[in-house]
Amino acid sequence: MGDRLRVLGIDPGLASTGFGVVEAAPGGHDARSIAMGAIRTKAKQPRAQRLATIAQRVDELIVEHEPTEVAIEQQYVADNVRSAMAIGEARAAVMVAAAGRGLPVHEYTPSAVKEAVTGYGGAPKEQVQQMVMAQLELTEEPSPLDVSDALAIALTRLAESRLDALLSGDAQPTGSGQGGAA
Repeated sequence: MGDRLRVLGIDPGLASTGFGVVEAAPGGHDARSIAMGAIRTKAKQPRAQRLATIAQRVDELIVEHEPTEVAIEQQYVADNVRSAMAIGEARAAVMVAAAGRGLPVHEYTPSAVKEAVTGYGGAPKEQVQQMVMAQLELTEEPSPLDVSDALAIALTRLAESRLDALLSGDAQPTGSGQGGAA
């Protein structure tokens, strides 16, 4: 892996937690998809067991793909309090797994992710999906939308990394600049 930045992006949810592992050169250039998918839990299982499944699977992803960082979507205030609680609990399970492995966790609002990937903070999920496909040069749509959202969250972290490198003077002038909006 070398100096490459490898980000595990997570779109948390109790029923389905999307994940995407994206790797890029120093400064966030030349992004490519390493892995993607969804962690699914069964509604009939007790909530604690569902959260344990999410935490365990995230830990397994960390061990398997060796990300240098984790990026997760911040919870937005929803009208449905029960749904907001479930998402918050899934976020916590992911954060505990990442912290247990000593990985930094970066949080992004849904609008910041949409802005970084599409240039518009109010973009629909389908537009985010199309831009993720273009930036990672994917030939098939990441599905379900939780997966493309997770890849978009990882791309957002890479875009922020690229900006951080530019501001610190560590930017690499090479690369195509793919992987998210600067």
